Amino acid sequence: MNSGQLTNSPKTVLQAYLGAFEAKDALAIQQLIGDRALIEMPLLKPNRLFGASEIFTGHQNAFRSIENAEFTFPEPIAENDSAAIAIGVLTIKRKNGVQDNHEVGVVAEMRDLALHRISLYLNSRNIRRLSDETIV
Repeated sequence: MNSGQLTNSPKTVLQAYLGAFEAKDALAIQQLIGDRALIEMPLLKPNRLFGASEIFTGHQNAFRSIENAEFTFPEPIAENDSAAIAIGVLTIKRKNGVQDNHEVGVVAEMRDLALHRISLYLNSRNIRRLSDETIV
């Protein structure tokens, strides 16, 4: 497990991931995850990042093209002992000036006191899905 065991709630860890994503801080994201963590995000290439090295590199690559990222959740984040769920909007402004607003659902799952899985479910119908590049 990276940087010790997490003792926070799934909601707190989800909020930490979202904050690190908004700050474009791949190292902070890597420090939140367990050894065998999985992050699924439809607009990243690859869409499924597994393990600390791949998660760090995948986020770092995505952040190179992002000027700003902001998650907005009008409803409270729901959680139980092992997972947290948030539903809202992800606003991405890329360095090329294009801005997109995506309806988003985010699920964070913890196992063995570490972040085990983050899955982002995006309404990306208006985005070309077969790009060779990271889209966000």
